[in-house]
Amino acid sequence: MSYNKKELLNLPAEEKQELAEALWNSIENNNLPATEDEIAFANERYNIHLAEPEEGIEWMDLKEKIKAKYGF
Repeated sequence: MSYNKKELLNLPAEEKQELAEALWNSIENNNLPATEDEIAFANERYNIHLAEPEEGIEWMDLKEKIKAKYGF
């Protein structure tokens, strides 16, 4: 693969952003393996859920709270 890193770094900010987004979007999510920290965090959260399954709020309730607070 051939590219000129210096030339790319000299692009205007808007073009850099477009390029970065295009590159990021070209990566399929399933090609990004979870890190050990992410797996440990997910396991921890899952164990908390198993210990207290009635705790927490429904996704739709959380979504409404976020929308009310931040407007999106």
